[in-house]
Amino acid sequence: MAEDTSIKTKLARVLESNGFIVTLAVLSMALNMLPLIHYVLLPFDFFTTFVHEGCHTIASLLMGEEVKRIVLNPDTSGYMQHTVTGGALAKGLIASAGYVGSAIVGGLLIVWSGVRQSSKTILITLAVILLLAMVFYVRDMFTLIVCGLLAAGFLAVALKTGPMFAYFFVNFLAVQCSLNSIGDMIALIFISMGAPRSPHSQGHSDAEAMAELFWLPAIVWSILWIVFSVFILYLSMKKSAAIRAKAGNPVSEPKKASTF
Repeated sequence: MAEDTSIKTKLARVLESNGFIVTLAVLSMALNMLPLIHYVLLPFDFFTTFVHEGCHTIASLLMGEEVKRIVLNPDTSGYMQHTVTGGALAKGLIASAGYVGSAIVGGLLIVWSGVRQSSKTILITLAVILLLAMVFYVRDMFTLIVCGLLAAGFLAVALKTGPMFAYFFVNFLAVQCSLNSIGDMIALIFISMGAPRSPHSQGHSDAEAMAELFWLPAIVWSILWIVFSVFILYLSMKKSAAIRAKAGNPVSEPKKASTF
């Protein structure tokens, strides 16, 4: 039994080390390069798309627009439909909110995931957000199924697994969200240069919408968003490392004092 506890303690310390989040980032990038494994990671891609469209939704509501629906497509792309009544500034904020917002959400997840007691709270919170979106903004069957499965998966990990697995899962989810967001922006650069876009695409990309509203071309907006996202990723990993350095041993149970 003493040996068991020692193994758990060592594993817990590895999970809390400053290099853990960096290791997850490298692992995530490596896994995404493997075709078969990439399909296993599709739920994380859909979650990133949901975050992207959710940020568009929040910006639209803040600008006084009415949100019609959120759609996730089978190829992991998506779009959000809303009324258009505001001026150029409001339209620009809504158009840029998807990439800027998803970078911020990914960064916040990385920071929050470093707080040892918060793993299950994070997953339950995300599940509730997904369920609320399903009620108010999802109208098609495919998006309902995807959001429902994501919410069920988050709740299952939160309620049916131990603290160590939940902690690992939340950290992996945070890294995937941040890296997927940056990957989507890199793809946006190629789209701005004329690469084929998703067959499910609805009109212009966010960068093209910004180019129409302001004087910078689409590719410049794409690059600016990437620079911002990398900066947010750097800050969030730095803050997360500081939190982990103070955390001690989060996922192993404290030893009880012996009594005689």
